Amino acid sequence: MLKKLHPFKKTLPYALAISLLIPSTIVQAQEASSSIHTKPTSFNNTLDISKIAGYSTGAMDEEGGVAEIIKYNPDNKKFYLVNGKTQTLDIVSLKNLTSTRGQSLVKEKSIDIAKAVNTKSFTYGDLTSIDINTKKKVIVAAVQEKDYTKSGKIVVMDYTGKVLKTFHTGVQPDMIKMSKNGSYILTADEGEPRKGLVNGIDPEGSVTIVQYPSGKTKQVKFNDTKVIADDVYIRNKAEKQNAIKDLEPEYIALSANSKKAYVTLQENNAVATIDIKNGKVQSVKSLGFKDHSLPQNALDAARDDKINITTLPILGAYMPDSIAEVTINGISYLITANEGDATEWEEFVNVSEFKHIKDTIAIREGTFQGMTKQEAENKLEMMKNDSAYNKLEVIQDMGNDAIYTYGGRSFSIWKADTMELVFDSGSDFESITAQRYPNYFNWSNDDNTMDKRSVKKGPEPEDVKVGKVDGKLFAFIGLERIGGIMTYDISDPTNPVFVNYLNTRDFSQSIAGDVSPEGLEFIPPHMSPTLKPLILAGYEVSGTVSINELNSKPFNSSKLKYMQQTKQEIKHPK
Repeated sequence: MLKKLHPFKKTLPYALAISLLIPSTIVQAQEASSSIHTKPTSFNNTLDISKIAGYSTGAMDEEGGVAEIIKYNPDNKKFYLVNGKTQTLDIVSLKNLTSTRGQSLVKEKSIDIAKAVNTKSFTYGDLTSIDINTKKKVIVAAVQEKDYTKSGKIVVMDYTGKVLKTFHTGVQPDMIKMSKNGSYILTADEGEPRKGLVNGIDPEGSVTIVQYPSGKTKQVKFNDTKVIADDVYIRNKAEKQNAIKDLEPEYIALSANSKKAYVTLQENNAVATIDIKNGKVQSVKSLGFKDHSLPQNALDAARDDKINITTLPILGAYMPDSIAEVTINGISYLITANEGDATEWEEFVNVSEFKHIKDTIAIREGTFQGMTKQEAENKLEMMKNDSAYNKLEVIQDMGNDAIYTYGGRSFSIWKADTMELVFDSGSDFESITAQRYPNYFNWSNDDNTMDKRSVKKGPEPEDVKVGKVDGKLFAFIGLERIGGIMTYDISDPTNPVFVNYLNTRDFSQSIAGDVSPEGLEFIPPHMSPTLKPLILAGYEVSGTVSINELNSKPFNSSKLKYMQQTKQEIKHPK
């Protein structure tokens, strides 16, 4: 069995630093008897972001999977959207986009990926992700086989959708990334045991690395137990030799020099670092746990039709979905959207409800930083006697020294070389949505029930993108459940500042407006048709796309023409 290390080895410096910054009312909430909402008095928008245009696929689905991953091509000013409903790649032009609000966009064409890849030996299953590389003038797409145990494909296309090349991947490629220089294409091959472990097969998770355009391919697997940290969460028998099948790559970010790939292993609450050139896993490190006994990490974990953000004896596994890399002052940082994800494959299940495990919990001394053992036990007893906590989703195979839950309900910033936590947004997302939309707090993305998601994963941060505006660096985080996009100034990665929350959902109906952002895309001002930065969002439940403009200083169009002219002269000297 794996040795369980103390879960807070990375969080203490941050906890001490943040305690000096939080208001006195929040400090008071640390007392075990307190029920004060742990939120600042206000979160004001200091950066103006507004929706100027929208696109609709014409379909919606409460199960999601309609408008998913979205990528922008600055060469032709079009965005390419993975349409999960029709299993096509939709192309929409932004060439005539202006800063005027209320514009409606129309699809230019759709690319039928299934028709392009089906052969006698390969049956199309799902189009999961795309990326665009303007250096090589290509679109790359990750496609899964219909048989969940078989290898997938990378499809390389030109801008019109003509297939140029295909390459084999590992099993279930779920995300694709191409290096900026166009030399490598990578896929995160999830390898989920979709029919369970007894009646089905547990495929090996991997990362496929393709040298482009030569086509030399390698599947990087997690078979070197020496590089896997002892505290990494292995679900199946909790032994490192099972990591090759148990670790499930979810999302990839590349270092600025394209030498390293950082891969989220969501269900395992870990991040892997891979040497791209050598095709080797350098490390797999656990992200530890979020201590919800601390006032800055308060949460609402009760379903009582109320806003009840408070400190509790809960440890949250960050379990990030998407990840982005950014270099600030020469230091590489990783930004994660901490969604959380339970394992639910037939008999292979690790999720339970608090009511089923509450009598097995025996809190250990020193488990929590925000409470003494006695205070934590008092809070635990309160939860056990309050039926509002009965349906709280808990990880049933993590241990019984605390209540373990899925997701951080936040975004985090980590040092890439050590995975040291330097910032976490704490309870911000629940506090902000509670202030802005108190009647719709912790709504889901498929109905109109207030407080429903409090016992699950709260707002569920899904995707994160990073972009520079007027010399400042911003992180954009989409919230899958209640919806909307959070924006933070992360120019100082140790002290990010909230600047905007934009939600274009229509709460008068269960599904109306823009519901459940799945994929985001940042367009810098010099590539934008409006010469102002844009943040695009694809909404998987409403089947829509929103085009949102940041109100910043317009990019100098004469400067843009000069850049384009210089580029042409370098490419075609006289």
